[in-house]
This record gives sequence, C-alpha cells and structure tokens, in this order.
Amino acid sequence: MIRLDDVSKRYPNGTAALHDVDLFIEAGEFIFLVGASGAGKSTLIRLLIREELPTTGRVVVDGHDVATLRRSQVPLLRRAVGVVFQDFKLLPTKTVAENIAFALLVTGHEGHQVKEETERALALVGLTHRRGHFPRELSGGEQQRVAIARSLVNHPKILIADEPTGNLDPVTSWEIIKLLTRVNELGTTLVMATHNAEIVNALRRRVLHLDHGAVVRDEREGLYAA
Repeated sequence: MIRLDDVSKRYPNGTAALHDVDLFIEAGEFIFLVGASGAGKSTLIRLLIREELPTTGRVVVDGHDVATLRRSQVPLLRRAVGVVFQDFKLLPTKTVAENIAFALLVTGHEGHQVKEETERALALVGLTHRRGHFPRELSGGEQQRVAIARSLVNHPKILIADEPTGNLDPVTSWEIIKLLTRVNELGTTLVMATHNAEIVNALRRRVLHLDHGAVVRDEREGLYAA
C-alpha cells in the first residue's frame, strides 16, 4: 500500500529532513510513527500526501509513484489517502454535516450520493445528532470526530493521522484511538504519528521510529522506546 525506496528529502534552505528511508507498509496495517520533534515525521507525512516530493528515491502510494503523477491524477491520490490533523482544520462557518459533505463536493460528487455518504460517515463516528451544529459548539473530541468523518467520507484506502490526540485530554484521546482502531479493523490502512507513549505501548502495533531523518527502529508489536 505504501513503499519508500531509498528516500531522502532536503529542503531549499539546506535542511536534511530524511535520509535513505526504506519502508514497506502492507494493506490493512496499523503503524505508529514516533520520534522527537524534528525527527522527520511531518516530512514523511507530507511526502505520502504529495505536499512535498522526495529529493532522491521513490515514494509509491496505492500504486502511484507520487513524483511522476500528472496534475490531473493528484485528486485520485488524495481520494485514496485521508488525513486527520492535530488542530482539526474544520471550516468554522459550516455545520458538521457541511464540513463532511465539502470533502465530497470538492472531489466531484453531487446529489443523493453526497447526502448518503455524509450520513454514513456521521453514523460511523457517532455524531448524527450533532449534524446541524457548528464547530464552535462542539467539544475538542467531537471536532476531531468530525475531522475523522470528513477524512473517511471518500472511502480512502489509507488514513494518515498526524498527532490526532495532541490537543485532547486523556479520556477523549482514548475515545479517538478506539475509533481509529475500529476504522483500521474495517480494512483501512492507518499511519499515526504520535508522541503519546501510553497509547503506543497499550496497543502494541508496528512502531516506526525516526531519529534525525533516519529509521532507527521498525518493530512489530513495538513499544515507544527512546
């Protein structure tokens, strides 16, 4: 589902963010991406969603070499990869349902399909009763659930969660983790960047540890080890 072959990334200012990264993630896996700030986690995520291109090496996502995609093909990649951020990134003037539907509208869906898929996503995250509320009327956990629903509404094969519990209290964080675990169990490949050792150590999934842009540990059923 995801493959990196000898990938390095150097920014124009000279910063070397990734060094010779090799990675293979199979369909249906749940991966924790860990490491200190500046280790390269965010750069790796940006490569996977084609916000950045590798300086050297090859990044393949759902069969697409991201560096050789034509502009017209980029939306196909974006449909295959859903993304959840730490700060939710909801549109403040749109309701919960409208935020979710917007992800469908910008990818060319219309009519009954938008309504049906929006309702399906709302039900999946348990927010049907909040469909008419605005983000400012929701708790942090509810906002993150909306963000997850929006990321899933296009039925992506891959979900990338970048510190999805970073702004949440411990109880709410575990609610979000349970939801993401369920999404993974339904067949979605999940890559989650996190600093939360408690979550990593409790779930015992595959752990990919980055340090100064290099993979220093790739361990199945791993722990958050310094």
